Amino acid sequence: MSVKELNAFAVREIRNNYYLTGQVKSLSTRDLIVLLMEPVTSSRSLSLLADELLQHGLRDLSELSEYELSFRYGLDERQSFFLASLLELGRRQYFSRKEDRVIIRSAGDVADLMMDMCFLEKEHFVCLFLDTKNHVIAKETISIGTLDAALVHPREVFRAAIRHGSSTIVAVHNHPSGIPTPSQEDIHLTKRLCEAGELVGIGLSDHIIIGDRVHSSLRELGHF
Repeated sequence: MSVKELNAFAVREIRNNYYLTGQVKSLSTRDLIVLLMEPVTSSRSLSLLADELLQHGLRDLSELSEYELSFRYGLDERQSFFLASLLELGRRQYFSRKEDRVIIRSAGDVADLMMDMCFLEKEHFVCLFLDTKNHVIAKETISIGTLDAALVHPREVFRAAIRHGSSTIVAVHNHPSGIPTPSQEDIHLTKRLCEAGELVGIGLSDHIIIGDRVHSSLRELGHF
């Protein structure tokens, strides 16, 4: 059988399984990837592609950029963009469900919400954008760095804050080392964010560092 015929067979089998239950949630993650990648995949086996994409787990897959998806799995530009967009939509939907219930009252609230960052292998700088009642209205990754550094400019942070209509922000980043002790660079960045926030009228509520299931608050530590 040709690749096209194999793919058509695989999709038909999955759809037949769906018709038995009438529920998409009954399909496996592998089946969902086969169905979702079908419109942008014609020259390789969908089943093998799904197996490759899930080799290191869905969490690992969801953290890859378009370039990393293309480089690691040999996806073309259309495929990598399509898959990255689907994964980003899933992340936003997941977080939007949390946002409905989240009010930030303390550093512990932030840590509870963001503790899954402790599993990230690269340093991520993320901002939570809050309204006047401290409800989380949006979350955005501002920068992804190397294992020991993330490049962040206050301009990018407050551009996002203005776009989301935020009253205050909480900065969050992880230390892949697992130790949440703030570095001098962390302290310096916090002060720069405070100064920039004063200029635009959007306050920095806190800067939280996520370690290995522990956290630190630069506000509680007295750094601003």
